[in-house]
Amino acid sequence: MGGADADGTDADGTGVDGNGADGNGADGGGREPGPVAPEEIGPAGAMIAVAFTGSVIAFAGFGLLVLLGDVGLVLVAIGLLVVLASPAAYLRYRQLYR
Repeated sequence: MGGADADGTDADGTGVDGNGADGNGADGGGREPGPVAPEEIGPAGAMIAVAFTGSVIAFAGFGLLVLLGDVGLVLVAIGLLVVLASPAAYLRYRQLYR
């Protein structure tokens, strides 16, 4: 019918964008991401991971605020503290080791 399947390919397995089903194209695609070692992340990646974790804690606190009151408020405060401390720690790291 000319439409794409759920995996982005036509019925014959050819990608809708002209690439094969495995994603190999002229743009250098087809490289599968592998496991990432901790030493490959670096300070900026760690900052993003910590800030994301803090935002998850804050959102969980917002959700629990209605049900548990003060416990949710404490989680919101802790989450926001983590989110805001993460860039500050990264800037301090850059200042010390630059």
